[in-house]
Order: sequence, then structure tokens, then C-alpha cells
Amino acid sequence: MKVAAIVPAAGVGKRLKTKSFKAFVQLNGKPLLVQTLLNLKKAGHFSEIVIAAHPSKLKETRTLLDRHALKAVKIAAGGASRAESVFKALKVVSRHSDWILVHDAARPFVNRRLVMRLLKAVKKTGAALCALPAAATVKRVALKTQTVARTENRKTLYLAQTPQVFKKKLLLERYRALGNKAFLATDEAALFDGSKTRVKVVAGDARNLKITTPFDLRIADYYLKGGG
Repeated sequence: MKVAAIVPAAGVGKRLKTKSFKAFVQLNGKPLLVQTLLNLKKAGHFSEIVIAAHPSKLKETRTLLDRHALKAVKIAAGGASRAESVFKALKVVSRHSDWILVHDAARPFVNRRLVMRLLKAVKKTGAALCALPAAATVKRVALKTQTVARTENRKTLYLAQTPQVFKKKLLLERYRALGNKAFLATDEAALFDGSKTRVKVVAGDARNLKITTPFDLRIADYYLKGGG
């Protein structure tokens, strides 16, 4: 099972409110992208790793990887959206890799147990993601009036995380079938909505947080310093 890992890292990170691009934000002495890559490499054996970097940061990303002894990692120019960035990275993946694992650059706490659960589950359907059950009561809101439309049954609602794993052939087929509409998807599993492929769900990890806001950054820094 030859698995290529794709790490979309082209986001600017406006909600993080820093001067640096999101991938370069410092977290406990290392850039966020580096922290994520170091843990990803520990989490599984990948035939190759491809970073989808912001087009204006390709040289800077290579310098960053070399400085932290991550020289074997490939770099692709990212697109205007996360989904387009993943598609562009897919074009760089060699023909020898038949499975694709996609993991957010902003999730530095990926671990081996999570990856192993996914790789086991994905063999059943060709597509798998990790997710957490919704803990809070979920309300559907009418956006125009900002009032509650209804209360959802949270027993059937899960919060998607990454990594997400797919058979490469299936993932490419969905990109081709959807065309430019595919670039609107907020994660890769969404590409399979309405398709014949069932996306298997495995237990996520509460510590596998996505760094989006300054508060998330403080929590991540606390974890890396041995807290929690």
C-alpha cells in the first residue's frame, strides 16, 4: 500500500491575525508547517509527501524545508482554494503511489494511531476520514433573519478532521466529474457527496485541533510545551 501524503499549505490565514503566512507562523520555536510535517512523518510511512504552497512562497517554503532537514518533500504551487491546491498537488504525485492521504498544514498534532485507523478503514470503501461527534446542540440558522430555523439531531452529526485518505484513482475521478465545482469543496470527502463511493468514518482525536485563530495557537503552544 503506497500512500502519498498531500499537505495543503497555501492559506494566508487571515483569521490568525499575524503578519506571516499561516504555514510560517512560529509555534514553540518552529514554523507551523514544520511542526505538522515532523509529526506526519512519525505518524506513517509515506511513499512521498507533497506540499501545496502559496505560489508566492515556493522558494521560501523550499528554504524552510531544507533548514529543517525535510529535503525529500516535494512542493507544488497551490491554487485559489484548498480543493484546487490539493488537485494541483495530485498532479505532482508519482504514478507509483496508489493511495492519497490529505492532511491540513494547520493540524500539527496528527499521530500514528489516527493514521493507522484510517489506513485500515479505507481498504473497505476506498475513502475514509476521521471525525468527532458533535458534542453541543446544533442549530440550523436562517441567515437572512439570523433566527433559528430548527434544531438538528446531533446524534447523526460529526465534525470532520484530517487526515482523510482516498484511493488515488477515485479521487481523480471525482475531480474530473465535478470540474470547477470541485474547487468549492471545503474538504476532500465532500467531493464524494452524492457519489456511489461511501466515505468511511473513524474516530477522530480531540487534540488534533486545526489552528485557525490566535486562541488555537495558544492552545497548541500549551500542548507542545507539555500541557494537557
